[in-house]
Amino acid sequence: MQWCLKSVLSSGLYLVIVNSVGSAIAAPELTGFDNSNRDSILLTQSSDPNPNRDRFIPSDSEDQPPETVDPSEISEPSVRPISPENLNLDPKQPITVNTIEVESSRVFDQAQLEAIVQDLEGTTVPLAEIVRAVNEITGLYVSQGYITSYAQLNRQSLAEGNGNLVIEIIEGSVTVEVEETDRLNPSYVRSRVELGTDQPLNVNKLEDQLRLLEANPLIDNVEATLKPKEEGVVGESILAIKVTETEPFFGNAYIDNYSPPSVGGERIGAKLSFANLTGVGDTISAEYYQTFNGGSQTADFLYRIPVNAKNGTIQLRAVLNDNEITEDPFDELDIEGDSERYELSYRQPLYRTFQEEFALSAGFAFRDGQSFVAGVPFSFQDGPQEGTSRTSVLKLGQDYVRRQASGAWAIRSQFNIGLDIFDATNNEGSTPDSQFVSWLLQAQRVQVLSPNNFLVVQADLQLTPDSLLPSEQFIIGGGQSVRGFRQNVRGGDNGFRLSVEDRITLERDEAGNPTLQVSPFVEMGSVWNSDDNPNSLPDQTFIIGIGSGVLWQPISNLEVRVDYGLPLVDLDDRGDDIQDDGIYFSTNYSF
Repeated sequence: MQWCLKSVLSSGLYLVIVNSVGSAIAAPELTGFDNSNRDSILLTQSSDPNPNRDRFIPSDSEDQPPETVDPSEISEPSVRPISPENLNLDPKQPITVNTIEVESSRVFDQAQLEAIVQDLEGTTVPLAEIVRAVNEITGLYVSQGYITSYAQLNRQSLAEGNGNLVIEIIEGSVTVEVEETDRLNPSYVRSRVELGTDQPLNVNKLEDQLRLLEANPLIDNVEATLKPKEEGVVGESILAIKVTETEPFFGNAYIDNYSPPSVGGERIGAKLSFANLTGVGDTISAEYYQTFNGGSQTADFLYRIPVNAKNGTIQLRAVLNDNEITEDPFDELDIEGDSERYELSYRQPLYRTFQEEFALSAGFAFRDGQSFVAGVPFSFQDGPQEGTSRTSVLKLGQDYVRRQASGAWAIRSQFNIGLDIFDATNNEGSTPDSQFVSWLLQAQRVQVLSPNNFLVVQADLQLTPDSLLPSEQFIIGGGQSVRGFRQNVRGGDNGFRLSVEDRITLERDEAGNPTLQVSPFVEMGSVWNSDDNPNSLPDQTFIIGIGSGVLWQPISNLEVRVDYGLPLVDLDDRGDDIQDDGIYFSTNYSF
């Protein structure tokens, strides 16, 4: 038998299997100040639009869209069964059967195979009946995706004529050969494909690994051909892989108002990345953004390298941030702040298919932040010492992704353990310092309601028994948090956030991609401090807003988004920035 497998990319990767007769079958992402103005004072917090998300160890699955799999693409392959004519014997020839020995299988229980032939033992039957039983065993393998495995009648046992027949089980094996690549090391491709080529070869497992490979951002196209190894070699095949690599250099430039108004609500930035830097699949990236008025500048550097075929990765990250209060009335006080954050993390998927992934991660993050008034170190809360706060945090994470035809699940959990090392901030009693334990949870469900309508539900939660420094607190408010309120409007040791957004597609391009969408939403959140935290919170710690957004893609790679959120809670400290009016915008161009 000869088989040909080829990837098809129009609707996702799948295999085309061609048998020896030519038929094709598809197979099988603050002291001294009013605490209500916290976003104007706490300069050492993250300037990321979603600071809660920024504290997670990054996951490779974040870079992949929540793709779904169309069950209609998956069907069972067919094989050409053997026949008595293949044995050069008359199908009506009577055969006396005393016993039938079925060789052991790596896949099926021996009793399951013997049940197919037991009715033939102790009888005299036409040869065609014995061949039917052999083909039934082959069909059992093929129905489970083992397309290169089959059963055959041992000719010698038949020729001996003593009625003791043997059915041989040939369980197919495969050798992976990767054609010459441009920059990517062939072993990178081979090791990943080989995860789906255990003996006996299962086309479903193989297809899953090929889909994962095709979804890899380093690879644009995958072609796979399966053929017999050589004439006369039974059960051995060669899987030839040809990959087309993506362009290594990519990035994006953006303008939005996802920054705290205290340092300038509008920002501009760019991110540049170079993939497969050394040929082993590693990626390096650099991002820089600043507010229009220069009140905040952030540089973010990242290097990620895979260390095994299951996409275990080591990541190094450095984030440098400088802030200056530019909003009235605090701009007259010459308040400045800066922070440095360095992270080392390791993430290892334990279970990974195209539809599902579960991974564990461990990381260490060191953060050093300072705040100043007129150039003099100054603490705005109990906790930082002379304006300085340092944290050394051990992070233990778990993340899970599941993609279905009806939508996708994404869940992340992380335990943060503050350590008293590297001169971390250490205070007496209940004053916030670097020694703490917190748990951060994020969950998202994307639910397809109709071809032009899907629902996005997001929930965030942080719980801790300890008093936290500002950099470790749970933050709510802003264009990517709770719309209708300014960025980072509230923060506390504990908190939750809930967002429900309905995406409705109004227009599509010729390829069927959405180009115009509206997105009504409702969002809410609340924060609270631990009982013994000496720092007070404003009276209003619960916020809720409703509104709608418009998502527009006028040309390829350009995305424009405008949101309006109506606050249902009138905060006493509401300002006069457009964020306080519930208006948010974002323009992003990818290249």
